[in-house]
Amino acid sequence: MCRNVGVGTRNMASAGRILLNGEVLRKNLSYLSVDSVDKAWSKFADYARNLGVRRLEHVTFELLVQYGKELAKQVEEKIYTAGYAQRLISAVNTVMRLAKPEWRSVKAVSDCGVARRVAVRKHAPTGIDATEIQQVVQNLTTSSLVVAAAVVMLCWSFGLRLKEAALLNANKALVQALKKGFIAVTLGTKGGRKRVIKLYHSHQFDALEAASKVQSQGSSVIPAEIDWRSFRQSELYRARKTLKSGGIIKFHDLRAAYACRRYQELTGYPAPVICGKIVNKEQDRFQEK
Repeated sequence: MCRNVGVGTRNMASAGRILLNGEVLRKNLSYLSVDSVDKAWSKFADYARNLGVRRLEHVTFELLVQYGKELAKQVEEKIYTAGYAQRLISAVNTVMRLAKPEWRSVKAVSDCGVARRVAVRKHAPTGIDATEIQQVVQNLTTSSLVVAAAVVMLCWSFGLRLKEAALLNANKALVQALKKGFIAVTLGTKGGRKRVIKLYHSHQFDALEAASKVQSQGSSVIPAEIDWRSFRQSELYRARKTLKSGGIIKFHDLRAAYACRRYQELTGYPAPVICGKIVNKEQDRFQEK
């Protein structure tokens, strides 16, 4: 068998890309996710090659921890942000899980000492009120921005990132939700990691049904003739004006609004960003665990 788990290349960086492309064919990752992970993987492959490691078979848990600790130092020196360092480590874990199913994932914070991300929201998000969202969705629909309307409802109902909502196969997600009570999100996620989101409310099913109708026979709500980037620069760009006129500052607020609603559902108290403090610290710590 040839080097690099038999993928047909002696170059470790290229081997990682081939494994990632295989996930695209299996529809577990999008091309955009692969490009992001591949860039981060290539940085690690260069690092490993400088240490004499040129094969996937020779990459170890300890080597990635060593790499992570060097990234942690660069975070301390403000060369990299904590979030970027964490994404670099996550990308290596993604490739190594494909190369070695038994791979033990390295944790950026606990194993490598990378600082936790501190991008804590200081202001309450817009778009928490359901009636406000319904009005925005109606305005988008009457403005012939029905796909954007479907994306808004998915972001608000499930806390999805904009890219996750746009790439979601709503047809499959609806079937999964009806059968299992949750949806699995794989495309557009950070590091290509799958996220599982449970359904608790009828409006979540409504959002999936609406998106499924928009999607029709496609693979996502994005029209088949355009890609994610074009969609973002066309329909979603035009939709921003409608969002702002409806009191929603940006798309990301929809995800933050979901987090605030879930916090209150889980703890029984408003999210700290809304009321300015943690009302019940014991409940807050319990949910953190």
